[in-house]
Amino acid sequence: MANSGCELVFLPDADVWKLSAPPVSWAPFSVESRAALTQVSVFAACVSMGLILRVALSKSSKRLLLQVLACSSGCVALYWVFQVSLKTPYYLARTAGADLGASGIFFGFWLLMGMGLFVEALARAQRGIVPLFVLGVVGNLIGMLFFATALSVAAYSCLAVLLFIYWLIYLAPHVSKSVQLRLFVVSLLAAGAVSVALMCLFPHNPVADKLKAALPLSDYWNALSAMKNIRTETAVQIWQEHPWVGVGADGFYHYVGLSVSAKDWGLIKAGQSYVCNDGLQFLCEYGVLGAGLLLAVVITLMVPVCYRARIEWKYKVPGDNEGRAFLLRLSPIVVASVLATGVCALESLVASPFRSAALLLAWTCVMAAMPAFLPLQSRDVAQR
Repeated sequence: MANSGCELVFLPDADVWKLSAPPVSWAPFSVESRAALTQVSVFAACVSMGLILRVALSKSSKRLLLQVLACSSGCVALYWVFQVSLKTPYYLARTAGADLGASGIFFGFWLLMGMGLFVEALARAQRGIVPLFVLGVVGNLIGMLFFATALSVAAYSCLAVLLFIYWLIYLAPHVSKSVQLRLFVVSLLAAGAVSVALMCLFPHNPVADKLKAALPLSDYWNALSAMKNIRTETAVQIWQEHPWVGVGADGFYHYVGLSVSAKDWGLIKAGQSYVCNDGLQFLCEYGVLGAGLLLAVVITLMVPVCYRARIEWKYKVPGDNEGRAFLLRLSPIVVASVLATGVCALESLVASPFRSAALLLAWTCVMAAMPAFLPLQSRDVAQR
């Protein structure tokens, strides 16, 4: 933050515009101190929340927190859709992909989490789960449809259908046939109501517009590939100039205009801040040192999840789901968490979801909380 304040200068000998060097050329820097402060605050919040979830909260507290977050996301989604119905420019821009789909990925993330949290609560006969279904599932579904890109809508819709089938199979030994039937009917009615509302209340809704824009698929894919390729090439070019410490928080936004040619600018100017590959963007902005540190944090979050999942696989922990297939022995929260965090990580290869502070914090929370819903230690299981 202190090593910032780069200015745009013109070099007459080379006839080019360049950003001036930072006060300390070899140290990490940023073009703007405000962007650096914001990013440091986000990373500090993620680390703090991860530590709190890992060591300070009980299993029931983690479950309650995730349920509250899923419902809160659904409330935000419904409010945003309401603003779209009022044609508020800021929210209309989000439906058109002003943030390259990060908002839609956020709602899709909590859609999958909401489905896992709901079925786990239903299996435990938890009281007051209707808001979890209405907000955590239906609310996030509507938000995902409105604000995700066409590609994300297809991906999350398919995963939601798979999780719905998982619902019915997982709940078979836990609830009565009548409850299963009611859940099936209510879910179909909810999906039908959302579809009818989109067609009748919003005849020119963003979902239809995005699907039309994605046809024919070959043209849509070629345009997407061209946009992604030029951003990737430019990010690599910027990183090669500052390989170890990068160009700082939001540095791609400032450097891309100086690196891309005029004929390719049309593929960059919409969403100028995004590389559409979070791994490459972190490498470009934080260098080998910063990206390596972030990778170490991710591995730290993944190790306990993999270790405890191996315990469940190897020892077949006794419980209500004993004797069932591996996926059906796991808590639905774990299944939904793996799907949500996994698809988000895959999307980060072709989009920039982790540029959203809300999604980065949500992803960290889920990864930090997930081990609580898996077996603790192999020796404890082996002694049972």
